[in-house]
Amino acid sequence: MARLVVLKKGGGGRVAVNPEMVTHVRSAAGAFTDIFVGGQQIAIEGTFDEVLHQLSAPMRRAEDGPPASIEGQRGLTFNSGG
Repeated sequence: MARLVVLKKGGGGRVAVNPEMVTHVRSAAGAFTDIFVGGQQIAIEGTFDEVLHQLSAPMRRAEDGPPASIEGQRGLTFNSGG
């Protein structure tokens, strides 16, 4: 199953990208970054480092185990059970 990352497009709107399909990333003018997917250039809002971090963030899997303990935290906690 493909992992999709949702990014803000430079001209407005959003785009979902499969990071494995990105061929290269290039910084652009201002706070924009260009990504290239299958020969298509897409302008993304964000600095080069921000966009690169979003594209390279590891995907959390169920095998990684449960989230860290929330003991001592205040507020609402939802548990899906299981």
